Amino acid sequence: MPLTGTAGAARHRRSTHVPRTARAAAIAISLVVAGSLAGAPAGAHHLDPAPDHDVAPPAGGPGTSSEVQLATNGSGGFPNYRIPALTVTNDGTVLASYDGRPTGGDSPAPNSILQRRSTDAGATWGPQEVVAAGRTAAPVEGYSDPSYVVDRETGTIFNFHVKSYDQGFWGSRAGTDPDDRNVIQANVSVSTDDGRTWTPRTITADVTGSTGARSRFAASGQGIQLKYGEHAGRLLQQYTIINAAGTVQAVSVYSDDHGATWKVGTPVGTGMDENKTVELSDGRVMLNSRDSAGSKYRKVAYSTDGGVTYGAVTLDRELPDPTNNGAIVRAYPNAPQGSAEAKVLLFSNAASQSARVNGTVRVSFDDGETWAASRVFRSAGMAYSTLATLPDGDVGILFEPGGGNGGIRFAKVDLDWILAGTVAPGTLQVGDATLTAPQEAYAVGDVLRFSFAVRNLSDATTTVVPTGNLANLDPATSARNCRWRNLPAGGTYTCTFAHHVVTAADLAAGSFTPTTTWTSTSGDRVTTLERSGPAVALPSAG
Repeated sequence: MPLTGTAGAARHRRSTHVPRTARAAAIAISLVVAGSLAGAPAGAHHLDPAPDHDVAPPAGGPGTSSEVQLATNGSGGFPNYRIPALTVTNDGTVLASYDGRPTGGDSPAPNSILQRRSTDAGATWGPQEVVAAGRTAAPVEGYSDPSYVVDRETGTIFNFHVKSYDQGFWGSRAGTDPDDRNVIQANVSVSTDDGRTWTPRTITADVTGSTGARSRFAASGQGIQLKYGEHAGRLLQQYTIINAAGTVQAVSVYSDDHGATWKVGTPVGTGMDENKTVELSDGRVMLNSRDSAGSKYRKVAYSTDGGVTYGAVTLDRELPDPTNNGAIVRAYPNAPQGSAEAKVLLFSNAASQSARVNGTVRVSFDDGETWAASRVFRSAGMAYSTLATLPDGDVGILFEPGGGNGGIRFAKVDLDWILAGTVAPGTLQVGDATLTAPQEAYAVGDVLRFSFAVRNLSDATTTVVPTGNLANLDPATSARNCRWRNLPAGGTYTCTFAHHVVTAADLAAGSFTPTTTWTSTSGDRVTTLERSGPAVALPSAG
């Protein structure tokens, strides 16, 4: 559901608590960031780059949120818009890029890369512009899947994207000839005037390198520039490739000369698909990937050489994902290496294992080891999303409402708003009620099915008992329910039994709000959480 007003429509019943780890870290960050970040250790940067944009530290209030539609299907010259990319330039201009799709199809359709610019931190937006124009008449030519990288040391902006003729990602044959119409090409458009004009360049041979890949595309959203250590200043853009054996892998494409040349690292993993990177507080690079192999979680790997090679791939079971694109960024990209604020990460995706719904932004205070705080910004359909830290200290979220058929939408939220949505005191954490199969319209008798992700935060076994206004939730009323006896320390589970049957009163009200209470009992320690929402909009089928 869209955010409206100051605190957003998807509101929780407020608790006076935030998770203890999140609250302590937030207080520490407030104190540190309130001072100066200028005390970075000597040698932290090999040049003196323009500052990036840091999130404003939390102040302890309810926070703010707002939304605006940037591209609506059927308006602005295209019947379909997809694939968001977002960044902020050295001049503080917010750039939002996306596909304009004349046929609604992915590459090799004759798509165009489009853009809108904001000079007031996303409050207002300029007209739709063209970064790379597709060609609908023969010979067909198309551009898809934008991703920005900004060089803070030079101000140059890169918009990576696919260039395709007759074949898309899956049909591309091996080769690097830029004129071969059966090879999907890697393109980058470059701007040196704050994103006003663009010069295109084909880099298929650079991206392919020694990988032997027969296909490749830039993972949409935003790449990064490293801040720390011997590789400070390096530009990183993530790619997905199909190698010579037909395996889908992730790989970093990087430049150490401000984009004059690009090199490709060593491919990693299997079934990696769209993937992103973030630099951690100790200088390692974390790769976070969509998993096309079907685990329904995000895949993670780490690099100690600036993204050239990565170690073993593991699953982050705190990050459920329905096989979708997501985003991960530093909240304080100017923070000194090793500092507390350098460990704060932001992550967004569709936090569901069954559908592209439940758009959620999360906060980690420990380099992504755990995700202590979260808030839903879109409870209904939400497909791709990407993040950027804005010049005014807010967080920008560019996303696809409607599960990929609702155009392109931009949200502004602050860190207080995210933290205010987290209710997890004591020993228990319970995620928002996730609507598992949203519909376009509803009638009396339709069933709203919800899932809940539950985590035991303590180091002792606990028993979780929920109650509320949903069927198959309360163990006192149903054999199939969301109770868990003897949940081990750190244990997690997801309950998918809870549901509600739509009534005439629900339709008259226009929405239904799931309300639940979760009681965790561990020895003589009892923790109770009350969760309300997100509300489910119920447009009538009649």
